[in-house]
Amino acid sequence: MAFTTATVTRVEQGNKQFQGAFSEMWAATLSVNPSSIAAGAEDIATFTIPGLAVGDMVVGVAAGVNLTVDADVSAFVSAANTLSIRISNVHASVALDLGSSEWKVLVGRPAW
Repeated sequence: MAFTTATVTRVEQGNKQFQGAFSEMWAATLSVNPSSIAAGAEDIATFTIPGLAVGDMVVGVAAGVNLTVDADVSAFVSAANTLSIRISNVHASVALDLGSSEWKVLVGRPAW
């Protein structure tokens, strides 16, 4: 079902949005080179980022390639010092080839 109306009601630009929400933050640049991902399959890459702990939140991921509607990306802290990125191909019959690129990830440790 498509949206009949979608409207932006408020936008704030700046660096004050997360003040006090996180006790620590990490901004990482990653070199990502996923293999060809078959239809209905996924690829998981892990990266070592010192200081991460289970419970830290991935605030955002910026892919360095144009993601198609067939790519479903999730990132999470899977163990101490370990960030995992999962790329799933949700297409029913076509492989997903993204190519290598640099990705940006922002991780925060909740202060609450």
